[in-house]
Amino acid sequence: MEKENKLGRKSNIATYEERIPEAMEMILYEKLGYTEFRQQGAKRWGITERAAENVWKDVKDRIKARFDEKAEEIISEQLSRYFDLLHRARADKNKRVERETLADINKLYGLEQRKIDITSNGEPISININLTD
Repeated sequence: MEKENKLGRKSNIATYEERIPEAMEMILYEKLGYTEFRQQGAKRWGITERAAENVWKDVKDRIKARFDEKAEEIISEQLSRYFDLLHRARADKNKRVERETLADINKLYGLEQRKIDITSNGEPISININLTD
């Protein structure tokens, strides 16, 4: 009984970097999950599944870094679209669209997650219970 060779071949930096665009395509366009990517990447590139896991992690980190760089720009563009829509809704006196747009703007600013205390102005509340009456 022969043992199957589970070892992949060593790769240099240039070979590794050539895999990254292909790996991004596999993750973003083919929508491969972690396990599928690991298996298919190992077969496609002739590497171990552990090495394919490292490619997966690197690609995910690069995608996250790209999004973090562009996140502020994306939010700014989206806000300008919402404010344009809000002005048009107000001009057309369309209250439903105006309300929905304001709710979406609040979500982008993260205001819907905050709880506003309207009873004590943020001061501590003391509750006294009188049991003698």
